[in-house]
Amino acid sequence: MGYLLGRVVDEDRKLNPSLMISSLVIYLKANDAGSGFYVKAREVGLFKDGMDKDEFWIRQVKAAHERYGRTHA
Repeated sequence: MGYLLGRVVDEDRKLNPSLMISSLVIYLKANDAGSGFYVKAREVGLFKDGMDKDEFWIRQVKAAHERYGRTHA
């Protein structure tokens, strides 16, 4: 699953370089992303040492909803 999510992030970042679309996938039985999410975010330069994990994840979830969510009339 981690490999697949990484590939999805790589493809989506071609159009949305500051977005980790995989933020919408939560870790099993938790309300958070798995450790692979933060590893990938570091790998692509979006998550840096000293950043708050929860704040970063929440910003990414909100950004994904803004980018791909439905607009309600």
